[in-house]
Amino acid sequence: MKKISNSLIITILLMSLVLISCEKTGNNDICNVSDPVEDLDWLRSAIEENEQSDSDLSRYIYYMTAKYDGKTVFFNGNCHPAVNYVSFVLDCNGDTLGNTNDLYDELTDIHLLWKHEESECNFN
Repeated sequence: MKKISNSLIITILLMSLVLISCEKTGNNDICNVSDPVEDLDWLRSAIEENEQSDSDLSRYIYYMTAKYDGKTVFFNGNCHPAVNYVSFVLDCNGDTLGNTNDLYDELTDIHLLWKHEESECNFN
């Protein structure tokens, strides 16, 4: 019985390691960093600025990732119903590729990357 218990524990530990390593590999697909929000200076600065803002509008800001021409890109959004805003598609270096409205039909694999912890946006 003890051999079965040890084998079961080892199997569970190995499976856990495989799952953890798979998750990290998936994150590396975003600009070759494990955490783009922390590891991309320009993105971290933009998000920190939003988090530290005293404006109530900061709760309506979010950042998305997408694919454009096979490469990872970023764009921000604003879900406030009364705000008209302009958003730009940015590459991994933070360089502007164009206006989000102009490029949106060419964006694929769009995913939420970050939203304010008190976000008013509903992504269901």
